[in-house]
Amino acid sequence: MNVLYILGNGFDKAVGMKTSYPEFYHYLMENTDNCSDLMQQLKSDINADKELWSDMEVAFGQFTLKIKTAEELVNLYFELSDKLQDYLQEEENAFNPDKYKNKFVGDFIHPSKYMGATDRMKYSDFLKMVGVSCDISVMTLNYTDTLEKLLALEKNSDKKIDNNHYFRQVIHLHGRLGESIIIGVDNEEQIANEELRNNVDVKDFLIKVQSNYTMKQTRHRTCENLISNANLVILYGVSLGDTDARWWKLLGEQFKKRNTISIVQHLYMPNAITPTRQQLLGRIERKQRTCIMEKMGIKKEEWPEDTADRLYFITNSGAFTI
Repeated sequence: MNVLYILGNGFDKAVGMKTSYPEFYHYLMENTDNCSDLMQQLKSDINADKELWSDMEVAFGQFTLKIKTAEELVNLYFELSDKLQDYLQEEENAFNPDKYKNKFVGDFIHPSKYMGATDRMKYSDFLKMVGVSCDISVMTLNYTDTLEKLLALEKNSDKKIDNNHYFRQVIHLHGRLGESIIIGVDNEEQIANEELRNNVDVKDFLIKVQSNYTMKQTRHRTCENLISNANLVILYGVSLGDTDARWWKLLGEQFKKRNTISIVQHLYMPNAITPTRQQLLGRIERKQRTCIMEKMGIKKEEWPEDTADRLYFITNSGAFTI
């Protein structure tokens, strides 16, 4: 069985790192030295009311209305990138993986660990179809090397975890710290400034997939292949944001096309449900099922008959945390 984890910022948060957008925004507001006028304006526009990194990227696309030239955009982009790298590097340097390692590995190789009893039964039936031996890959939207530290990986090498679980690779879709990182949007329509939207130099920076092409990277193609060959996709710490829309659509294409792929989505909503109010799970999962199918571009009339059997939701599980 080919297992693909897609990790977002919630993964770093789960292991205690202060990597949320509001925390970075607070850092920006405290570090005002050597900020350009455009950066000061940007900080006013992408304010602390934004909860998610995808919200910030959408706001950046809207902010292009206040940028006059491609050169201004490039300078602002690198200024923001440098500040983000500095902040996240501090967080990564402070991260101690040792206290998380043992629990992490157990959670990582046993995705059904936090499922409800009936979901574990469905999952067991699914394994009978696709096999129990697992090749695990990771597509991370994060810039940090958190996963590599937890698994003690060297140079992205294969790693045998146990007799049935092999770790194959981790792909940093948007780059990693110390290298060129990608901060941007999914498509041209998300760049509000029409003149800049049609400027190829701007698109090299702001449109994520083009940024990878421009840097002569193949990681987007690798991730496409991973999705196309996955039997189990586990979404952890991702918001299904619009600035990564192409990836949710690719996942949807596979979900419609074949019954040998299932999706597990971890949900974190501590204010919506508590251990004493588990009857709310049905409502939450029905709403989330509709949400993820819409994000994957699958209309209601196109839902596969076995949709409910191939979508699993795990709410407030404590996976990867201690």
